[in-house]
Amino acid sequence: MTWDEVFEIEETDLWGRIGKLYTAHGVIRTPTLAPVINPAKSVLPPKEIEEMGFGVLMTNSYIIKQSYGEIALEMGVHKLLGVEGPVMTDSGAYQLLVYGRVKTSPREILEYQIKLGSDIGVILDIPTRRNVSKHVVEKEVKETIRRAEEAVKVDREKMLLVGPVQGGLFLDIVSNAARRLSQLPFDIYAVGGPTQIMENYRFNELVRLVMTAKLNLPWSAPLHLFGAGHPMLIPLAVAMGVDLFDSASYVLYARDDRYLTERGTVRLRELEYLPCVCPVCSNLTADELKAMPKQERIVSLTKHNLYVLKKEILRARQAIYEGRLWELIEEKTRTHPAMADALCEYRKYVAFIERKHPVTRGVLQGIFFYGIESRWRPEVYRHLKRLKERFPPSSKKGIILIEETEQKPFTRFSQISTLVKYLREKDITNKAEIAIISAPFSIIPIELDGFYPLSQYEVNKDTIRGAWREIVSDIVWYILNREYKYTLIIYWSLPRYYIYRLKEALEQRGVRTVPMRVSYGDEKDVEKISEKVKMLVELIS
Repeated sequence: MTWDEVFEIEETDLWGRIGKLYTAHGVIRTPTLAPVINPAKSVLPPKEIEEMGFGVLMTNSYIIKQSYGEIALEMGVHKLLGVEGPVMTDSGAYQLLVYGRVKTSPREILEYQIKLGSDIGVILDIPTRRNVSKHVVEKEVKETIRRAEEAVKVDREKMLLVGPVQGGLFLDIVSNAARRLSQLPFDIYAVGGPTQIMENYRFNELVRLVMTAKLNLPWSAPLHLFGAGHPMLIPLAVAMGVDLFDSASYVLYARDDRYLTERGTVRLRELEYLPCVCPVCSNLTADELKAMPKQERIVSLTKHNLYVLKKEILRARQAIYEGRLWELIEEKTRTHPAMADALCEYRKYVAFIERKHPVTRGVLQGIFFYGIESRWRPEVYRHLKRLKERFPPSSKKGIILIEETEQKPFTRFSQISTLVKYLREKDITNKAEIAIISAPFSIIPIELDGFYPLSQYEVNKDTIRGAWREIVSDIVWYILNREYKYTLIIYWSLPRYYIYRLKEALEQRGVRTVPMRVSYGDEKDVEKISEKVKMLVELIS
C-alpha cells in the first residue's frame, strides 16, 4: 500500500485537513495526537487512555524489544498494551538521539515491528541534533535515506510505514531529503527533530523546517510530526499540513508537577484555582490536588493533561470544518511572543498556502479580522492576486472610492446602497467605477460585492490604522493599473491624515483626487455627494 490507498481527505482549511487514515485495527480520524506510552512504566493503563478518545496510541518497539524480547512477539503489541485500536511504534531513533547508539539494526527493528503487529511502524532513522556541523548532518541524512530505500523493499504485511525527513535547520538538506523520500512508496511521511527546537521556543524555526519538508512531499500524503504535542503549537502545526502528532509531554509534565493549559504550562504550586472543567478538575480544588500523595497527583495531572490535549485536537478539527483555523492560530499568538514570531514566518508561505486553501465551502462562515495579522490570511492574498491577474485596464476615466460600512453586502444595505442606486440612476457608472475602501481587502470593486468572502466579514476598526500603508499602496496600484485620471473619495470615519496620504500618493502620480467627508447615515449628504459626483463627471467629460 501507499498513502493514496490509506488516506482520505474530507475537509481542508489553510493546509489543515480533516481526514481518515485506514489501518489494520481501525480508522484514525485526523488531525490527531498519539499519546506516547512507555510499556515498562506507564502511569495510566493504555486502555484508559484509549477510552478517553484517543484514536491511536504510540509506543516504542525498541524498549519493548529490550524489555520483553520474544515474549512480546507471542502476545503482539495490542495484547501487550491491552488495547484494541490502532497502535504506532517508534523504532528507537529517540534513544539513538539521546544515547548515541542502540543495540539493534535498521532491518532487525523493522522486522520486529512487523512481527509485533504494529499498525504503523517507523524506520530506524538518524535524528538530526542541534549544534552539529552541516557535513555531519549531510552524512546522517544520506544514511537515513539509504535505510529508507532498504526498508521499502521489506514485505511489511498490513503495517503502514513511516519515512522520516531529517536535516534540522539546514533547509537545503531537508528539501533534498523530502524529495528523495517522496519518490519512495511510504504510507506516511514524517518530520523529525522538532523537540530540541521547541524546548528553546524557536517556533519560527519549526515553521521553516515543517514547511520546507511539506513543500517537497506529496501534498495529499499524511504527515506526522514527531514530539510536537503542546497545546500552543497544535493549530499552527495542523495549518502546516500535519495530520499526526505524538507526545509524551502529558506524563512528563505531570511528573514535574506541571499543569497543561491551552495557553501553556503552569507550575502546580502557582495555581490558586484549577482553570479547567475536565473530569479531574471538576472534582478537585487546587489545594486538594497539591495535597495529594505524589503518585496520586501524577495520575490526576496526567489525566488532566490528556484532556487538554484532546480538547485542542477537537478545536483544531472544528476550526477546519468551520473555516476558522487562521482565527484559532491568531488566538494562539496571544499566548506567547514566540507564537507571534511563528505566524510571521508562516505568512511568508501564503502564495503556496493559497493554492490549496478552499475558495468557498459548503457552509459559508463570515471571517473575522482582529488586526493587521488578519490581513496575512490567504483570502486577502487571493483577492489582490486576482485583481492583478484578472482586471485589465478600464475604459472609464474616473473612480469613486467609498469607505466600507458594517452592513454588508454593500449594495443591499446602508448608505453605500443609496449612493450606488443614485449613481446608477444618473448613469454615472458608465463613466466612473465604484469601489469600496476595505480594511481587510484594501479595495473591492463594487461588481465583486457579492462574492465570498468580500462581504462576509467582520473587522476590528484598528485594522485599517495598522495596515494603512499597505492599503494605500494597494489602492494606488489598482487606480494606476486601471488608468483612472480622476478619483472621488467619500468617507465618514477615516482619519483625515490617512485620506491626505492617499490623495497625496495619487496626485503625485497625476491622478486628480477630490476627498469628501460626509456624515454617516445622513440621507441629506447624498445630495451633497451628488454635487461632487457631478463635478467628477464634468472633469471626466
